[in-house]
Amino acid sequence: MKTAVITDIHGNLEALRAVLDHARGRGVDDFVCLGDVVGYNADPGACVDVIRALPGARCLLGNHDAMALGSGPLLGINPLAREAMIWTRDRLDDARKAWLSGLPLTCEDADAQYCHASLADPPAWLYVHTEHNAIRHFARQHARVGFVGHSHVMFAWRDDGERLTRTSDRELDLRADGRWLVSVASVGQPRDGDRRTGYALLDRDAGTVTHHRLDYDIAGARSKILAAGLPAGLAERLG
Repeated sequence: MKTAVITDIHGNLEALRAVLDHARGRGVDDFVCLGDVVGYNADPGACVDVIRALPGARCLLGNHDAMALGSGPLLGINPLAREAMIWTRDRLDDARKAWLSGLPLTCEDADAQYCHASLADPPAWLYVHTEHNAIRHFARQHARVGFVGHSHVMFAWRDDGERLTRTSDRELDLRADGRWLVSVASVGQPRDGDRRTGYALLDRDAGTVTHHRLDYDIAGARSKILAAGLPAGLAERLG
């Protein structure tokens, strides 16, 4: 069984379509979305619809999804994110907001645990960049492998029982001793120096997790941002 783990779509329909097409071409029969379906880019409603339509897909709540549900002040985010979120709130109808509001913060199956940010405190939206925060996450992870998004950066921590090591390797061997915490690349707004979209493929038969990075129609996504009247900085960021 193969599971495609996707995260931080952020309303980028062009990137989402590229990821789903690639995963299906590799025989994926299971999809998990770690949240942040909306925010930043120009197709929040369409991205919600695509994820909702995936047969059997599991989707978690991300911090931008949570912000999109409210009408109160937006605190603790940068001006670009704030302007995009105000725009996004006005473009999600009640049915889409109701779907987002029903999303859980975590889920798990026989082999893995999934969370948008950190299992240490899911609604606090913590990052796992540092060893300290990775240790806090591992304290709540009982599965061999855990997946998180939120940072928009592709990397992984390995806990071998004695120490933690961080790697940016594209393929991880889950058959090695220890546990893994995998930070999955963002579908819609990568921030790790690679502008390509990405996702992680969990192959249970092979015992591997593979990070895939893919070209997509960046020009199309950028033109939509500008046509929608969103900040030009959001279009520039995709490049």
